Amino acid sequence: MANYSPQHFEPRAKAVNVKGVANRAVATVLTAGLIVQPLMSPLAAIAAPSTDNGDSVQGGGSSVENTVAAGNQAVVKTAAQLAEESAKQLKDAQAAYDAAQKKADAAGQSQKQAQQQKNQASQAVSDNEIEQNAAEVAALQEKIDELKAAVEKTEQQQKKLGDLNDQLEQANKSVEDKTQALKDAKAKQDEAKKALDDAQAKLEAMGMDEYETAKKAVEDAQAKLDDANKAVATAQANLDQAKAAEASAQQEKKDTETALTSAQAKKQETAAALAAATTARDNAQQKFDQAQAALDAATSGTGIDLNALEAAKVTAASELTTAQAALDAATTADATAQANLQAAQTTVTAAQEKANAANAAVASAKSAYDAANKEYNAAASERDAAKAAYEKAQQTEADKKTAYDKLVEVRKQKRSEWETACAESDIAKKAYDTANAEVEKLNQQIADLKSNMTVDQNVISQGMFGFMNYIIGGSQFTATQKKNAQDAVSMLTGADDKAEWYDQYVDQDMSRDTNPLSLEQMRNALTYLDTQNNLRKANGQSALSVSLRMTVAAALNASYSSNIWRHSGCYWDNGENLAGGGGAYTGGETEDTLGWPYTGLYTQEKVNYENWIKKYGADSEAGKALMAHRYDSYYIYQNYRDVYSGTKDENGKERGDGCGHYLNIIDSATVAIGIATGSGKNTDSEVTAFDYSDDDTQADFTVSEFKKLVNDYIDSAYNAGGTQAQKAQLKELQSKLAEAQKTLGTADTAYLAALNNQKDAQDAYTAADTNVNTAKGEYEKAKSGTAAAKTAYDAAEAKLKGIDVKTPKTKLDAAKGEAATAQATLDKANATLADSKTKAADAAAHKAKARSARDAAKAKSDQANEAYDNATASVKDLTAKCDAAKTDLANKQGTLDDAKKADDAAQAGVDKARAADTHAATALSDAKQAVAAKAQAVSDAQAKAKAAEGELATANKAFERFAGAQKAVDDAKAAYDAAVAGVADAQKQLEAANEAVVDANFEIVKAKAELASDEALKADLEAVDHKASLAAGTTGNEKLVKLNAAYARYKAAVDAAAGLKAALSDADAKLSDANDASAAALAELNDAKDALAAAQAEYDKYHPKAEPQTKLQAKPQVTQAAAKAPVAKKQAAPAALAQTGDDSALAGEVFVIGGITLVAAGVTLGDRRRKQM
Repeated sequence: MANYSPQHFEPRAKAVNVKGVANRAVATVLTAGLIVQPLMSPLAAIAAPSTDNGDSVQGGGSSVENTVAAGNQAVVKTAAQLAEESAKQLKDAQAAYDAAQKKADAAGQSQKQAQQQKNQASQAVSDNEIEQNAAEVAALQEKIDELKAAVEKTEQQQKKLGDLNDQLEQANKSVEDKTQALKDAKAKQDEAKKALDDAQAKLEAMGMDEYETAKKAVEDAQAKLDDANKAVATAQANLDQAKAAEASAQQEKKDTETALTSAQAKKQETAAALAAATTARDNAQQKFDQAQAALDAATSGTGIDLNALEAAKVTAASELTTAQAALDAATTADATAQANLQAAQTTVTAAQEKANAANAAVASAKSAYDAANKEYNAAASERDAAKAAYEKAQQTEADKKTAYDKLVEVRKQKRSEWETACAESDIAKKAYDTANAEVEKLNQQIADLKSNMTVDQNVISQGMFGFMNYIIGGSQFTATQKKNAQDAVSMLTGADDKAEWYDQYVDQDMSRDTNPLSLEQMRNALTYLDTQNNLRKANGQSALSVSLRMTVAAALNASYSSNIWRHSGCYWDNGENLAGGGGAYTGGETEDTLGWPYTGLYTQEKVNYENWIKKYGADSEAGKALMAHRYDSYYIYQNYRDVYSGTKDENGKERGDGCGHYLNIIDSATVAIGIATGSGKNTDSEVTAFDYSDDDTQADFTVSEFKKLVNDYIDSAYNAGGTQAQKAQLKELQSKLAEAQKTLGTADTAYLAALNNQKDAQDAYTAADTNVNTAKGEYEKAKSGTAAAKTAYDAAEAKLKGIDVKTPKTKLDAAKGEAATAQATLDKANATLADSKTKAADAAAHKAKARSARDAAKAKSDQANEAYDNATASVKDLTAKCDAAKTDLANKQGTLDDAKKADDAAQAGVDKARAADTHAATALSDAKQAVAAKAQAVSDAQAKAKAAEGELATANKAFERFAGAQKAVDDAKAAYDAAVAGVADAQKQLEAANEAVVDANFEIVKAKAELASDEALKADLEAVDHKASLAAGTTGNEKLVKLNAAYARYKAAVDAAAGLKAALSDADAKLSDANDASAAALAELNDAKDALAAAQAEYDKYHPKAEPQTKLQAKPQVTQAAAKAPVAKKQAAPAALAQTGDDSALAGEVFVIGGITLVAAGVTLGDRRRKQM
C-alpha cells in the first residue's frame, strides 16, 4: 500500500558576492601602502570602483598596479570633467538598478508560478494516492458486500426451497386426503340416494291419491289456521293500538280541558281588568269633567248646588255598600265551585287509574291465556312429532337391517373387483416398462450412431437463426416466405421491436439443448402441431398453417415466460397459450387420447365452457351467446371476460374456471400458429408457448411441409459427415423412436389409468368395508333409537294432558268484566267533571261581574266625594285638581287600551282552547268506538282460530298414517341434498389441492433455478482474485458489473499516478530553475543597488550644494512565497543611501591622491556587506 507524506526541500547554497570579496582584498592590500606613499590633497581624490564583475581589471601587472595606473591617468582631468562623469555614472547606475529591479520582479513572479504549479502537482500526487487507497478499500468492501449478500440470498433460497418442499409434501398429502374425502362423499351420496328412493317408494306404496288428498287437507287446514292466527295477532295488535290511541285521546282531552279552564280563567281576569279599566277611565273622565266644571264655575262666577252634590255623595256610598256585599257573595260561590271542580278532577284521575289498571289486567290475562294456549298447541305438536318419530324409528330400524345385509354383499363384490384391478395394473406396468426400455434403447442407439458421425456444428450453433437464413437464401421458397423469414430474423436478433427484457432472458447460445431457439427444441415443437389441427378439425375449424414469425415469437416468449411465469405481452398477433413443462409431446392426437398440456389447455377448459353455459342457462341470453360464439374467442374475451380469463375467490386465488386456452385453439379467425418449447437464459424451467395469428400473409407452410422442412434441415446438420448407410440408419432409428415414444405415451396413460383403477377399486373395497361396519353400527343405533322414541312419545302425551287452558280463559273473562265496570265509572266521573267545570266558569264570571260592579260603585262614590270636595275648594285648588284629573284621565285611558288588548288576546286563547277541547272530545269518542270495534274483531278472530284448530286436528288425524312416511322422504331428501353438496365441495377441494400441487412444483422449479443462479453468483465472487483484479482493473467476469467498476476505479487511479508523478518531477525541476534565476536576479539587484549608492556618493562629492538629480528610492525586496521550498533572499537597505560627508560611505572605497592609491580602512565593511539569507 502506497504511503504518503509531504516532501521537504533543503535551502539552496548562498550566492557569493564576488565583487565585494575582491574589494575587500584590494582594501586589505592598499591599506598597507599608505605608510610609504605621500598623500595628495583630498580635493583631487577620485573614486576608482571595481569592474562590473567584481574582479580586478585584467591586463599586465597585478590588480593593485592597474588601479594605481588608472588613478595616475585621472589626475590630469579637471573638476568639471569629474563632475560631469560622476553625473553620468549616477544616471547609468540608476538605469542599471531599474533594469535589475524589473528582472528581479519578473524572476520572483516566475518563481511564484513555478511554486504554485509544483504545489498543484504535489497535491495531485497526494490526492491520487488517497484515491488509490480509497478505491482499493472500496473494491475489497464491494466484494465483501456482494459475497455477503450472495451468501445470505443463497441461504434464503435454500430455506425457501426447504419450505416449498414441505409445502409440496403437505399439498400431496392434501390431495390424498381430498381424494379419499371425495370418494367418501360419493359413497354417502349413493347411500343417501338409495335411502331417498326407498322412502319415496314406501310412500308411493301407501296410495298416492289418498296421500295427496290427506296431505292437501292438512296443508289447507294448517294454512287456514296460520291465517286465523295471523288474523288474531293482527286484531290484537289493532286492539292494543286502539287502546293506546284511546289512552292518548283521554290524556289529550284532559289536557285540552285544563287548557280551556286556564284560558277561561285568564279571560275572566282580563275581562275584569278591562271592566275595571273602563270604569276607572269613565270615572277619571267624570272627575275631569266635574273638576273642569267646578273650575269653570269658579272662574265664571256660576254658582254650584252643594245640596245636590251632597245628596249624590250619599247615594254613591249606599250603592258601594250594596256592590261590596254582592262581591263577597260571588267570591264565596266561586270558591265553592272551584272546590267542586277540583274534587271532580280528582275523581276522574282515580277512575282513569282504575280503568288503566283494569285494561292492564286484561292484557296480562290475555297474555297468560295466549301463553297457555301456545304451550298446549306446542305440546300437541310435540306429541304428534314424538309419535311420528317413534313410528319412523321403527321403520328406520327395519331399513338399517336391510341396508346392512345388502352392504355385506357389496363388500364381497368390491373385494373381487379390487383383485381384478391389481392384476390389470401389473399387466399395464409390464407394458410400460417394455415401452420405456425400448425408448431408452433407441435413444442410446441414436447417441452411439451420432457419436460416429460428423456434425455440422456451425448449423447447430446458429439454431433457429440459421434455419430462417436458410429460407431467406433458398431459391425454392416464395417471396412472401422469404419476407416473413426476414421479419422473423429481425425479431429474433432484436433489430425490430426489441422487448425490454430481450437481453436478460433470450439466450444467444442456440446450441444449448433446452434453448427454445435451438434445433433440438424446434424438432420437439413439431410434435404439438398435428394434435392442434386435429382438435380444430373435431370442432369443424380449418387446419392452421405454420407462421415463421409466430415461431420466432413463441421462442422469444418461451424464453421470457420460463423466467417470469406470465405472458410477455409481446410479439404474438391475436393470441397466445402458455403451458408449464417442455420437451416433445407424447400424448394422443384425438380428444379421448390427449396428454399434457392439451388435457389442461383443451379438455378441462372445454368442460369449463359447458359448465358456464349450464350456469347461465342454455335458454338465457348469455347461454345462447356462449353457444353461438364458441368459435369467436375475441367476442367471448370482450363480452364475457370471466368466461375467457376465469374468476378468483375471495382471497384472490384463481378458481380455474377460465376457458381462454380452449377458445384460442378452436378460434375460427386464426389461420397460422408458431410453437416453441424450452427454457430461456438464467433458468432451467421449461415452458411451451403457442402463438397465434389471424393474418393470412403469415400462413407460410402447412404443418406437413413445415415438419419435413425442419426435419430435413436438422438431419442435414447431424448427418453432414456420416455415410449414406449411417444417415439411413439414423433416420430409421429416429422414426422408430417417434413410434416408441408414442407407444410409451400410450402405455404411460394406460398404466396411470390402471393404477388409478386399482386405487379406486381398493378405495371402493375399503369404503365398502367401512360401510358395512358403519351400517352395523347404525343398525344397533337404530334399535336404541326406537326405544328412545317410544319413551319420548309417552312423555309428550303425559305433558299434553298436564297443561291447563281453561283457568287462564276464566281469568281473562273476569278481567274483561272488571275493565268494563271501571270504564263506566270513568265515563260517569268525566260527566261530573264537565258539569263542575261549567259551574266553576259561571261562578268565576259572576264573581268578575260583581267585582266590576263594586269597582264602579267605588269609583262613583269617589267621584261624588271629589265633586263635593271640588265644589268647596278655591280656584287655585280647582285648577290643580283639574290638571291632576286630566293627567289621571290620560293614564287611565292608556291602562284601558292595554286591558283591551289583553282581553282580546285572552278571548283568542279561549276560542283556541275551546276548539282544541271540542276536537279532543270528538277524538276520544272515536277512540272509544274504535276500541269497542277492535275488541269485537279480536273476539271474532279468536273464534275463527279455534275453529281452524279443530279442522287441523281432524286433518292431522286423517294424515297420521302418511306423516311418518312423508317425514322419512323429507329427511331422506335433505340428507341427499346435503350429500350432493358434500360431493361438490369435496370435488372443489380436490381440484384446489391438485392445483396446489402444481403450484408447489412450479415454485420449486423456480426456487431451484434461483438457487442455482445465486450459488453461481456466490461461486463467481469467491473465485475473484483480489490482487489480480486490482492489477487488471476487472475481475474478468462480465456478470460482476459493480465489482468490475470498483476495480476499474483503482486501476484508473494507478494508471494516472505515473503521469502525475512525472508532472510533479517536472514542476520541481522548473521550481528549482526559477529559484536559481530569482536568487541570481536578487544578487544582481543588490549589486546594482551598491553601485548606485557608490555613484550617488561620488556625485555628491562634486555637487556639494546642489540637490542630487536623481534620488534613489528604496524599493521593497522581491520575496518568493515557497512554503515548501525556502530560498536565500537579500533584503534592501531600510534607509536611503549615505550622502556626501557620511564617513561610512567611504569605507572600503579606493581613492587615488597625487598618484598614490588610497583605500579607506574597512572598519564598517562587515556591517554594510552583511546580507540576510
